[in-house]
Amino acid sequence: MNRPRYLQISDELITQIDDGTLLPGAMLPTESELQKKFGVSRVTIRKSMKILVDKDLLYRVRGSGTYVKSAKAQHNAFQLNGFYEEVSAQGKQPSSKLLTFELIESDIFIANKLGLNEGDEVYSIIRLRLIDGEPEILEHTFMPVSIFPDLSIQAIRDSKYEYVEKIKGLKIKLSRQSAKPELVTKEIANNLNIEAGHPVIRVDSVGELSDGRLFEYTEHYFRVYQYSFDFVSYRPQ
Repeated sequence: MNRPRYLQISDELITQIDDGTLLPGAMLPTESELQKKFGVSRVTIRKSMKILVDKDLLYRVRGSGTYVKSAKAQHNAFQLNGFYEEVSAQGKQPSSKLLTFELIESDIFIANKLGLNEGDEVYSIIRLRLIDGEPEILEHTFMPVSIFPDLSIQAIRDSKYEYVEKIKGLKIKLSRQSAKPELVTKEIANNLNIEAGHPVIRVDSVGELSDGRLFEYTEHYFRVYQYSFDFVSYRPQ
């Protein structure tokens, strides 16, 4: 039995994306042009295109056209890399915007996360992470002043992990992470250029040094437009 024509067309377009005939950022022909090329109705073309949009392979720009999406950067929860390392390794351009850098007294929640006493001083740092110039992650990080008394704005503008390991000479052992979906507040939404109440992936992480000290607690809000979370599970041998 032959596959419906709209599925055949979507299969052909997917193949062209996979083999590089249609490159990331390329604009697809108009619906009229695709109708003529495949000899089908506008309804058939729209059904084909919807499949690719649902598969997150295309995106539409009102008044402009339909474009091929770039592959998403992958967040590997099992390999502890910094944002710059992770995104750069996948051929994308990472950048950061520092929104706040404050010295505050920890409340009971932050103190418990970092193994401190309530009232101990911590840095409160909010950074916006961008991929190819587009906002993708909002980070709110807390770091103990007792471990990093000389932490500077310049250091945190760059790579946090590079500061910890190369400048401070400390060894990072692990990061404990938990992830859950969340509807964002207006403030977070404004920073991520999305609407309030939009769903994001929130990842909370606690970083531990090789000597057992907890050196950071971070709340990440992933917009998941340019990031994917991929996991590999191995069956016990």
